[in-house]
Amino acid sequence: MVRSIRFLAAVLLISPAAAWASDEAPLLGKTGDFSLAPPEVVESAAGGWYLRADGGYVAGYVDGSLQNLIGTGAAGGSSRASGWSVGAGLGYRFTPWLRGEVGLDYLDLGGVDTVLGRFEANATVALASVYWDIITLAGFTPYLSGGVGFAIDRISPPPIIPAADDQWKFAWSLGGGVSYAFSDSWSVDLGYRYIDVGAPDVAAVPGVSIDALGGHQVRFGIRYSFGE
Repeated sequence: MVRSIRFLAAVLLISPAAAWASDEAPLLGKTGDFSLAPPEVVESAAGGWYLRADGGYVAGYVDGSLQNLIGTGAAGGSSRASGWSVGAGLGYRFTPWLRGEVGLDYLDLGGVDTVLGRFEANATVALASVYWDIITLAGFTPYLSGGVGFAIDRISPPPIIPAADDQWKFAWSLGGGVSYAFSDSWSVDLGYRYIDVGAPDVAAVPGVSIDALGGHQVRFGIRYSFGE
C-alpha cells in the first residue's frame, strides 16, 4: 500500500515538469516577458506627409544707402537689427534622405534708427524648399536646405514720411540644421537659415535706396509625420 502511494506521488510530480519542458521557452521581447531586452531601433525616417511649426530669432539686415540718414556720408552701407520669426509648413518625404516642403513664414526684421526717426521692416515669405537629410544616427539627422519663392515686404517709416505699399519680391533661402526624432511621428528641429527677401522701393525718401533686405534666422521647431 505504501509503495503504491509513493508511485502515485512520483507520477503527479513528474507529469507537470514534463509538460513544461515540452513547451517552447518564452522568447525575449514577447508580451509578458519582463526581461531588460533593448527595444528595436529603426534608423530610417518615416515617409509620407508631415507638418512643421517653428519660431526663432532673426538678425535682420538692410544693404543700401539707408545709412546716409544716420550721418555717415557714405554712398552705401549696411545696417543690422534684431527681430523674430514664426512659420509653418507642409512637406512630403520622398525617400529616406529627400523631402520637399512648402512653407509660410512671418519675419520681423527689426528697425534702424535715423535722424528722421525709426524705419522698421517685416516680410511675409512663401517658399518651396528641398531638404537633404544627410544621415540618421541614434535619432539625430543633420540636413541641408534650399528654397525659392516670394516675399511681401513692408517698410514702416517714421510718421513724418508717407508709408509705401506692400511690395512683392523674389525670395530665396539656404540653410542647415539637425533634427531629433523621439518617436515614429514626432521630432524636434534646430536650424540656421539665411533668407533674402528682395529689395523694396523706398522712393518716398529722396536719396535713399535699398539694395537687399533679409536676415539670418535661428529656428527651433517641431515636426509631426503622418507616415505612409
